Amino acid sequence: MRNDAPTIKPRLGGILRGDRHAVRISDESLVRIEPLRPGWAIPEVIAPAADGVDLVAWAKGHRELIEDLLIRHRALVFRGFQVRTVEQFQRFVAATSTGDPLEYRDRSTPRPAVGEKIYVSTIYPARERIQPHNEGTYWRTWARKIYFCCLRAPEQGGETPIIDVRKVLSRIDPDVRRSFEEKGVLYQRNYNDGFGLPWQDAFQTQDRDEVEAYCREHQIETEWKEGNRLRTRQVRPAVRTHPITGETLWFNHAAFFHISSLEEETRRSLLADFGEDGLPYNTYFGDGSAIDPAVVSHLREAYQQEMVMFPWCEGDVMLLDNMTMAHAREPYEGERKVIVAMTEPVTGVQAA
Repeated sequence: MRNDAPTIKPRLGGILRGDRHAVRISDESLVRIEPLRPGWAIPEVIAPAADGVDLVAWAKGHRELIEDLLIRHRALVFRGFQVRTVEQFQRFVAATSTGDPLEYRDRSTPRPAVGEKIYVSTIYPARERIQPHNEGTYWRTWARKIYFCCLRAPEQGGETPIIDVRKVLSRIDPDVRRSFEEKGVLYQRNYNDGFGLPWQDAFQTQDRDEVEAYCREHQIETEWKEGNRLRTRQVRPAVRTHPITGETLWFNHAAFFHISSLEEETRRSLLADFGEDGLPYNTYFGDGSAIDPAVVSHLREAYQQEMVMFPWCEGDVMLLDNMTMAHAREPYEGERKVIVAMTEPVTGVQAA
């Protein structure tokens, strides 16, 4: 660690865990705060400066500091606090956020719950990469904060890269950006056609009326097809304004859900089986016109240029400003268990 890294003294006395009882310390420095790598802008790491610092107890006494650090850096990693259980993670989430965690509805991937609105990260083949995205950009209400906790690090790979979408926006060709700003993004999904999540899993209900009520509330168009199959369409802005800082952010799944982002073999197979209008998911400009695959490739390159990647350590907790920081997942070998929570809903923020 750097010699000039700041130390933070507890406001009301920090708590160290002992073998038999907690010991209060008021004069010792309990944590160190510094970049993960010298010269890196993200993430900022908060680590204990003494043995046995209880992360939840420290966080409860320094919530304003954590908020300030999150707005300043947008990505925080709490490392070395030995968070090993879902319950520890859940208490930390509660200590550093307002209100209950958000539920995954209108989901695009399986999300097994392991606690009260605590989920296993996306279930996806270990050999495949998950493309960069901010969580819930196509929802009407999304999370400002997203938390990750590594309970088991894989033998190799499995990183969760992070990407500052403010910088992604600055890399996008002005003409491309203008088209997205003017038209927005249309998301089209098909359910129960034999690939991807059925609508019963995506919306967490067996009731079609409940699905339609949810979609009306969230400005999603529904179309019921033969065989109890469903197609949905929703138009969302491609660029949003941060609710606290007023910054302009590239905040969408335009590239993530576009058919051209899939591996070539998978893409050809899906098109052959379902045709373009029957794909499990695809994106268009908000007026329904096609997005050129070359434009999607340009967007993916912008994400790639801003990607920051580092290995997980077991017990790590990462807190992201979800509107500013996209995340991804690298292929991996061995067992990997990362759990996720989303908090502090944002609704109705206008396009930039």
